[in-house]
Amino acid sequence: MTNIEAVLTGLLSVAHTAEQAQHAARTVLRDHAHQLAEQQRDHAEAEWPGDDSPSVLRRVVAGHMADLIDPGVQQ
Repeated sequence: MTNIEAVLTGLLSVAHTAEQAQHAARTVLRDHAHQLAEQQRDHAEAEWPGDDSPSVLRRVVAGHMADLIDPGVQQ
């Protein structure tokens, strides 16, 4: 598997110090993961609207799955 953080660090290090490049790479990855989690939560809400038990259960499960990839959620 490709280490995306290392790739971003290498690309960003051309115009930055190594520390700045690493910080920028981590920030990009964290922001991207958070955005993906939000898209997953929004999709679950749109896909399973309503208050019936199956819809609520599906949204809860999808929300928990999104939490696994969201770096802003405390595990």
